[in-house]
Amino acid sequence: MFSVRRFIISVLGFIYKNKMKSLVLLCVFACLCTAIAKSKRDDKVKIAIYYESLCPDSKKLITTQLAPVWRDFRGLVKVKLVPYGKSTHDKVNGKWQFTCHHGPDECYGNKIQSCILKDRSLQDTEKMELVICLMGQAQPDKSLDTCLEQVKRQGESDKLKRCAGGEQGDSLLASYGDKTDTVQRPLNFVPTVVINEKFDQALQDESQTNLKAVICRISPTKPSTC
Repeated sequence: MFSVRRFIISVLGFIYKNKMKSLVLLCVFACLCTAIAKSKRDDKVKIAIYYESLCPDSKKLITTQLAPVWRDFRGLVKVKLVPYGKSTHDKVNGKWQFTCHHGPDECYGNKIQSCILKDRSLQDTEKMELVICLMGQAQPDKSLDTCLEQVKRQGESDKLKRCAGGEQGDSLLASYGDKTDTVQRPLNFVPTVVINEKFDQALQDESQTNLKAVICRISPTKPSTC
């Protein structure tokens, strides 16, 4: 009669006697899983956009170029948004001081979007839709509640405004400034678009009017919408 107990003991004995082989197999399996996961990540086209909350060209790019690409190529692109642009930041007496391209309202708008992008309670889809919504408003720095209502996250309003109005917002915007400075200091043009972590002037120019064509040409996985 078949004994489960005896079978388990036999299996354990095999693993014990062949533990080196088992470890090798486990290592090979783990390496394969890592390679597969990495290849899937590498299939995504990386789009980084360095922009300003009140910049007309930034608003146009995000609402007319990025928004449809992000929605149509979901899962095939990885978007990084950096709301800073041609701002500057310096620490004076232990506090960050900012000078923004379009004035203090833009600094606040940049901070609002910085707080949205770093908020752990918001899903990536919600963050993107909020930024797209804000950049489609006449006054992005004053339209947070309108856009939160669109994604049904009105309860986040007070927290995001506290973030933007306090030290957290300052720190986040300064960190985005540091990231922007690694691309160019100052940026030659806002918005600046970086594809696959490498700036290319030709792609930058084309992205302003036809980001979809850029993604269709570069993506290793050709979407049906191409």
